[in-house]
Amino acid sequence: MVYDAIIVGAGPAGGMAARQISKEGYKVLVIDRKKVVGVPVQCGEGMNHFALEENDLKPNDSWIKKRMKGVKCIVPNGKFFHINEPGYSIDRAKFDQWIMNHSLDNGTELLLNTRVNGIEKRGDKWMAKTKKADYEGKILIGADGFASNVARWLGIMKKREFIKAIEYKFRYEDFDYPEEERLCVYYGERFNKGYGWVFPRGDEWNVGVGGFENNKEKLKNFLKFVGVDGEKRTKVIAGVAPHHYVLSNLTKNGVMIVGDAAGMTNPTFGGGIHTALSSGRISGEVACKALEEENLGLIEEYNTRMKKEPYLKPIVHKCAEYFKKWTDEDFNFLGNMMEGIDQSELTIFKGFIKMLKYPKYFARSRELLLVKKAMRINQKYGW
Repeated sequence: MVYDAIIVGAGPAGGMAARQISKEGYKVLVIDRKKVVGVPVQCGEGMNHFALEENDLKPNDSWIKKRMKGVKCIVPNGKFFHINEPGYSIDRAKFDQWIMNHSLDNGTELLLNTRVNGIEKRGDKWMAKTKKADYEGKILIGADGFASNVARWLGIMKKREFIKAIEYKFRYEDFDYPEEERLCVYYGERFNKGYGWVFPRGDEWNVGVGGFENNKEKLKNFLKFVGVDGEKRTKVIAGVAPHHYVLSNLTKNGVMIVGDAAGMTNPTFGGGIHTALSSGRISGEVACKALEEENLGLIEEYNTRMKKEPYLKPIVHKCAEYFKKWTDEDFNFLGNMMEGIDQSELTIFKGFIKMLKYPKYFARSRELLLVKKAMRINQKYGW
């Protein structure tokens, strides 16, 4: 059988692409190495409502753990500012399965516990090669997560920089934490170019750190800092996420790269669900157009459309690079400037007035303005 589209990876990016293509009646095959979609979970499990709204999805109680008011960003001196974008603590495995079930209902075929070992162009078709068989498709979509094998096999991956994360889960009654309405993200030198988080989840808490080295020691210290006994953890989750990928292109010869496989994870907040859903949807729309018009050259439109997406603007990564270099003093300055307010409420005029107390930062006005612009994008697309 020749499939209209073969998708490597059954996460939210692959699931959305399959959903978009299959609902138009095309034959879709999704291949994933996992035995169960979404398992094991490697995610902080937070997502904003705009991620659903933008991608024509409705919240569903099957995967919602707790509804959140937004994000609380906390700096070393204890001060904080808000990102008032409502969202959810989610059950990530159930969410991924919910997305995939949409496309299965439309006739998508799902092949689990199967690893794609290579790809090959044969004539005008793509072959996804596995131990079981070779599968033939007109269009190929690489949604294979941080490993991004499809992009590497294509020769379009130029750079991969990862961030490692480790998280403990705790029962609600084992952690007395003062914030239950917002996802809390911590910044400072203690995280060594990374960050920490405490996510309320109704009947449990997710507490973790992400960074480039010594995460176990950082988590141990962070648990002590927020006041929870690590011995009471109910589960340990560890994983790797993209921090900064550089691809020469997001498409090549009828192949599209989406989500984490394209390094679209937000480098400041570590959120990747929103960008996965968005890029998956867009790849699906482009695939449908190419199939309808029987012109696979139109696949190149995916690259053009993605370049217009706010979350891929260079300032998003530039902001993260600044944060990696910032000292506790710099983060405290940010906290003092936006203490207790939503980050969007700090206008340039208000910022100028407040900076009069910190005159040395006037020399870094361009840097601070870039951070402010990037944080506006992160508000919508960072989690």
